[in-house]
Amino acid sequence: MSLEVKTMVSIFMDRYSSQILLGTSTKAKGIRELSREYNIPVTVCYRRIKKLVEIGLLKEEKIGKRVKYRSKIEDFNALMDFEENKLRISMVADGEKYDVETTIL
Repeated sequence: MSLEVKTMVSIFMDRYSSQILLGTSTKAKGIRELSREYNIPVTVCYRRIKKLVEIGLLKEEKIGKRVKYRSKIEDFNALMDFEENKLRISMVADGEKYDVETTIL
């Protein structure tokens, strides 16, 4: 998985994507379950999940005939350093560590 800074920031700043990742961090959940729990329209939930699976932050788990999703993120930290004008994001997902940095302005 290769994530660019823009992609990471846009995902974690998106309310629905963040809710989906948080909601699936400890237990696999289905689209309808996430939709109800976080009040996300089903179509929006489906689109966000599809994108999160494509970029490798969610994994699919087949449970019988149903498909549920679980976050691959094990740890996540973001730091805004105003003195250096930097945003630093550190994440561990699926056993791999990712560190990205970009200027704030």
